[in-house]
Amino acid sequence: MSKADFDKVLARIKHKLEEVPKGFDGMVAQIGIPVGPRYAEDRGGQTVATVAAIQEFGAPAAGIPPRPFIMPTVKAEKSKWKKIIATGVKKVVKGTATAFDVLDAVGIQAESDMKTMAASIDSPALSPVTVILRKWRKDGRTITGKTVGQAAYAVKNGADPGSDNKPLNDSGYMIASIGHAVNKTEAEFKV
Repeated sequence: MSKADFDKVLARIKHKLEEVPKGFDGMVAQIGIPVGPRYAEDRGGQTVATVAAIQEFGAPAAGIPPRPFIMPTVKAEKSKWKKIIATGVKKVVKGTATAFDVLDAVGIQAESDMKTMAASIDSPALSPVTVILRKWRKDGRTITGKTVGQAAYAVKNGADPGSDNKPLNDSGYMIASIGHAVNKTEAEFKV
């Protein structure tokens, strides 16, 4: 390779490297529970994000222990995600990928990892009252504060709550709601 050709290649690489920060500037991969999804009114009508936060951190006053799945996913998988970004940045420099492509790729992987983590949670165990309420709801009963009291009474008196006791996966809606998006920094997380 001649000196002139080498200088052209070097100039092209330098130009591409200067473009990389601009290509990512102001863009982020958002992963988790987006704004919008809500449970049906007969399920309380809460946003899925609210329920996910309660599960992540617990609600001691309501007797709900933490069942974290967001932060454990980040802790377990961040090195994998960093590798995806590092490989992607090289592709952006070569011109074979865009910043959006890289952020989308890490978002796809992180979404999958978070869904897997949420589905794997099996402790702390659900209370027998929660389990019997799931059973009753699936049998068509409307769950109210009065029904919760009836469930507690039934469990206290030896009623079999059933076996639908998988934490974080009553209907599958929360896990299905985990998503990702590539948006501008500070944008509301919507998919």
